[in-house]
Parts: sequence; C-alpha cells; structure tokens
Amino acid sequence: MRAEFLAARERRLVTRGIALWNQTEAAYLAAGACVTTPPLVKSQAFSVTFPKTGNDKLVCLVHENMTGVVHVLDAASVLPFDQADYDAQAADAGRDLLADRGDSDTHFGHHGRMLTPAIVAGTGEVTANGGGSMTRSILRFSDEAITIHVGDTVEWTNEDPVTPHTITFGLEPGDPMPPSANVTIDADGARHVTMASTGGSAHSGFIVSAPQERVFPPQAALGATRFRVTFTHAGSYAYICALHDDLGMKGVIIVRP
Repeated sequence: MRAEFLAARERRLVTRGIALWNQTEAAYLAAGACVTTPPLVKSQAFSVTFPKTGNDKLVCLVHENMTGVVHVLDAASVLPFDQADYDAQAADAGRDLLADRGDSDTHFGHHGRMLTPAIVAGTGEVTANGGGSMTRSILRFSDEAITIHVGDTVEWTNEDPVTPHTITFGLEPGDPMPPSANVTIDADGARHVTMASTGGSAHSGFIVSAPQERVFPPQAALGATRFRVTFTHAGSYAYICALHDDLGMKGVIIVRP
C-alpha cells in the first residue's frame, strides 16, 4: 500500500522520501508495512537489505512518475551489472536531459509572446523503460535574477509534468502545500499576491500540473501551475522554492522605481 499524506508533519517527513514493498501480497503482509526514508537531501543515502529473492517496486512518495524495480536474485547468481554500470547509466540520463533543451523561446508567455515578465519555475520530462518511469527535472528558476519597475507583475510557471515547486518570499511555512492566506485567484486561475515591502512574506503553495489522466478513475482537478506577484515598492526581493532550495533553487527580483 502506498503511504498517504495525512498531516502537515507527515507531508514534511515523506518529502523526497521513498517507499518500498514486495509486489506479492504474502510478502507484503509478512513485512507488515512500507519501508520509507525520512527527508533526503543531496549527498544523503539510504540503504535497504533484501532478505529474500523477489521483485520489489520502488517509488517516490512525492514524484509519482519516479518508479523502479529491484530484482533480488539468489546470492549465487551472477549480477548483470555492478554499481559502476548503474552510476554510468544515471550520468548518461542526466547528460541527455541537459542536452535536450528544445525551443526555449516557447517557455515564455505563450510561444515567446510575453504578456508579463515571465520565469519558468522548473522544467522536466517523463521517461520510461522496462523497469518503470522517471522524471528528469531541472530544479532551477529560468532567470535567477531579473530587474523590473514598481507596479510590474512577474509570472512564474511550472513546466515540469509532475514535480511540484513553490515560490516563497520571506517566512517559509511549516506546511508548503497550501498557499499563504494573502494569495488570491485571478480570473484565469493563476494565483496572485501583491508584495508591498521587502520584509513581507508570500507563498504560492504547490505549483504543479494536474495528475495524468487515466482511463477509469474520475477526472483530476485542474492543477495550479502559475503564480503572479505584483511589486508595489522598490527593493530587492529574494525568494526560494521551499522544496528544493537546498539544491540551489533560488532567485531574486530587483524592483526599480
């Protein structure tokens, strides 16, 4: 069974976490529960010992397209790859994503027609093989520093198919999923807030696409993928993604008179 996000504290505990269970019902019932990590950040590790042969599914509780399979063979069997092979495959996948830039002009304001100063809040793609699917994500804001004038509005758009991001100014909330109380909804569904001071706080909540539609379940609700901020006073406004700032996802808006 997949672990659920039941409360704010539990949401934080499973952020960037993984869960592991055996695909056979008997083995899962014998294990009693999923095995999941605490929050993991760059350079941290988590190891699992597999006491018996079988095929075990691996998922990320936050990124639903981040899945895999661990095939546990008998100790006497010859393994098809060693760790160096898997490391090389991962490095190849990373290079492929960074090289697959596409037409970057289409990422801003509807095919290059900028309706307002625009920033892409993360981009990525979903790939798959016989072992499962994965999301290759660039955890960066497209323009980490831009300069605008008082009264201008900046729009952030998350173009990653599954990975959530936030745009967070000032105080970081304990629960990053919902937007801060000062956020409103524009007529076209975008979230919007006005920043009147460099010392103020505003939080977009999760900016993420709706889940991929499936044939039989009910239709998913429309996702919130855009966040707008109107700046009414000059100054320097630093912001982060509350989920990925430890990986360098940060930016600043410089507001001139």
